Formats: sequence, C-alpha cells, structure tokens
Amino acid sequence: MILDGHTTIEHNMPIAVLQDDVVQLWKRSQTAYTPTLIVNYGSVSGEYYWYQHTNVWEKERLLRFTPREVIDARSRHRTMLPEEEYVNGHILSSKNLKRLSDAGVLVNMGAHGQIQGIGAHWEIWMMTQGGMSALEALKTATINPAKSLGLDANVGSLETGKLADLIVLDKNPLENIYNTEKIKFTMANGRLYDAEEMNETGNHPKARGKFPWELYKNATSFPGMMKQPGMAVGVGSIDRSGDYLLLFSNASLVIFWSLKK
Repeated sequence: MILDGHTTIEHNMPIAVLQDDVVQLWKRSQTAYTPTLIVNYGSVSGEYYWYQHTNVWEKERLLRFTPREVIDARSRHRTMLPEEEYVNGHILSSKNLKRLSDAGVLVNMGAHGQIQGIGAHWEIWMMTQGGMSALEALKTATINPAKSLGLDANVGSLETGKLADLIVLDKNPLENIYNTEKIKFTMANGRLYDAEEMNETGNHPKARGKFPWELYKNATSFPGMMKQPGMAVGVGSIDRSGDYLLLFSNASLVIFWSLKK
C-alpha cells in the first residue's frame, strides 16, 4: 500500500519487529500511520487490557453518555490474560510506533469505534506503553492527524483563523497521561460545553436534551444509567483551584501554563 501511494495506513502491521528497511521506506514515503492498537492485529486487542485493569462500568461520566447495556456487555464479563500476552501484543506494536515516530513517520490516534469516549483515551495511553513521551502521545491525537489529512490549515493549533475546536483540562497530561480524562470544558466550533453534562455554557447557556435511551421507561433501572442534567455555568466560573490549566485543540497541544504566581 505504501508503494502504491497511499497517504495513510490504518491498523497495525501484525509483525513483532519492524526492520530498518521497512522503517526507512515508510519514512521516505511520507505515509502516515494509524495503528488502532485497541484492535491490535496479530494478538489480543488492546482494549482488553483496559477491561482487565480498570472497572470501566464504574465510570460515571462514560455512563452518562453511553447506554448502560453497552458498557456492561463489554466490560463486566472480563477476559483475564497473563500480562505477557499484552507485553508481546499491543505493547510490542506500540514500541514499533515509537521507532517509526522517531524516524519521522506521522503516527495517529484512532480508536476504531470500539467504545466511544474512553476508547480514544485508551489509544493515547497505549502510545506511551511503547515508549512515547506524553507529549508525543498527545500529538498522535492532535497535530499529527491534522497534517495527515491535510487539515492543518484549519485545525491543529490555536491560531487566528483556525476552527475553535478544543478542550480544557483540569490536570496536566504531561505529568500523567491518564489526565487526558480530566476534561472540564469542550469547545466545538466556538460553542462551549461543560464536559460533565454537556450543557452549553458561555454566551449561549442551554441544557442539553435527553439521549434516546434516556427516554426509555426503564432508563433509570440501573444506578449510573442516567443523571439529571445540571445547571449551566457561566464561562467566568472556570475552576482554577488547581495548579495547572491546559488547553489543547483537536489537532495540537498548544497552551499550558501554571496558575501559581
């Protein structure tokens, strides 16, 4: 596919170690790479690592935006594997990504639609399991795909004239990559939403409507299935009680500053 001129390769190569001839070919072709470790080829899919190591069904925010039956079906009946299956599986593939990235190949985050919301975070986290720094992993979800798709003139950084698509985090993912989950606000096309309930805030306060599954008569049968939308908060009430506030757009880590004087 690289020799045929494809601009991106989706899904990982199911090969344990990439030799230098492959790395050099990939680099010089300028073909980007979206490995989707969450469904890692040639081994157990990476998503099972997170079902095994975290209680996904207890994540309240995830349950607020995904039907309970979807989460339970995927996460409660765990497949328990020896750690070496992951080490010799998606983590080994992730090490190949680090080597390709170091050579100059654009590596992109793609969560394959396995589990909405949290899947994108897992994919970013799995990048670091192969040796990428937190910053390198964040770039796979931001500036790299923008360049790969030729959209970096419109997204990829916070610049005048680019689309106002970004998220605000409460904690610094450069210190702990798992902090990508600590989302305070989401901005889409210049409209601001609180991440906890997805009520619109800022200049156009508006409570979100109900999802279709929240309209079912048994929608509240399970704890955590549904929570009443909270009141919209003003943009001036951004919580700055922590030490750091981080902004990064959907295509590049852009601004990070300390709130301490």
